[in-house]
Amino acid sequence: MHEEAVLRQFKAHLESAGHHLDILDRPEPPEAIVDLDGERTWIEITDAFLDKDHAIGLTSYASDDVAHIPDDGRTLVEPDATFSNALYAVIEAKHDKATMQKVAEAQGLGILLVGVFTPFTTAEAVARDEAAPVAQLVASKAVNVFNTIYVYEGTGKRSFHVLYQRQA
Repeated sequence: MHEEAVLRQFKAHLESAGHHLDILDRPEPPEAIVDLDGERTWIEITDAFLDKDHAIGLTSYASDDVAHIPDDGRTLVEPDATFSNALYAVIEAKHDKATMQKVAEAQGLGILLVGVFTPFTTAEAVARDEAAPVAQLVASKAVNVFNTIYVYEGTGKRSFHVLYQRQA
């Protein structure tokens, strides 16, 4: 359901900017094969949480089948650096994943949507502040997988922001 909602909201975001997105298939992986402005591409979705405790707190709260494990009352040193490391780790994991590399080989470079789940920043700030380090991370990879990486607000009203765009 999360992926469906993100795809629907991403489509609305693109269409509000004058683009056209049609979802053609949902093979898993990737999340979707799409037609974007007349070009076939694909979309993968992942999430970057502040840290493991925060992820457990958020997901257990939203779950019907497990007890909520709150993420409060703890001290967190350097939350910005903690989240940055989590963001780099999820992007790197998607780049290094064999299934993603196979999809890119078969379908061409895709789009990665990364949910920002931290109370200490916004997707807009992440797109601005983390663009250069993410570009360096992507450039260090032997295999290109994504043409564009967006970050989006994990909670609240979703807004999408370009974090990385491959140069032609």
